[in-house]
Amino acid sequence: MRKRRRPILDVLTSALIYATMMVGGIYLYIFVDPQSFINPFPPPRVPVRAILATETPVPTSTSIPTLVPTNTNVPPTAIVIQPEPTIAPTATSVVEPVTVYNYVLQEGSIGHTSQFAYPELGCDWLGVAGTVFDVQGNAAEDLIVHVEGPDGFSKDALIGTKTEFGPAGYEVTLASAPVATDMLYTVQLLDVFGNPVSESYPVSTFDDCDRNLILVNFVWSQ
Repeated sequence: MRKRRRPILDVLTSALIYATMMVGGIYLYIFVDPQSFINPFPPPRVPVRAILATETPVPTSTSIPTLVPTNTNVPPTAIVIQPEPTIAPTATSVVEPVTVYNYVLQEGSIGHTSQFAYPELGCDWLGVAGTVFDVQGNAAEDLIVHVEGPDGFSKDALIGTKTEFGPAGYEVTLASAPVATDMLYTVQLLDVFGNPVSESYPVSTFDDCDRNLILVNFVWSQ
């Protein structure tokens, strides 16, 4: 008898499990879709809210008033531009440096006379000659007389080489005959290095046998 009951119990157990699964499936389906036809107590349906169409206002055309320009006769106004004052430049004085030389012309120079160093030449000679005195009034030494003139004329003479005009005498021949010139020749005293120790003095010559020797003497200025 015990052996016969086991198959019946197994069948009943299986049937109970299947029934439980079926009921659970039905409940799950009803939960997902409450309005399903298998739900004996479906919830009431919520009515759909009706949306009434509203009338859209149609824009009306509005007339924009046109402004008509009025003819206004406004006379033009003259614009006067005042000129800016001009500032006149002020003259600035430039002070030139003054060079003080050791030697100046002896008072009474420049002189003119007939040449006497070359009696045989007579009037066929024209030149500059003279002498130089130092600070003690004695004959100076180691100085050069530089003479420049027209057409690139340039000659130097060492003092003390023409004692006819003094112990520190010199002589520079300008031409082989008297000729008239107006301040075209200049005479200047230099040291042995060529540095000026006096100003450059202009001299004139004459077409005259009695004035064919120009005497130019220098003295110490201090």
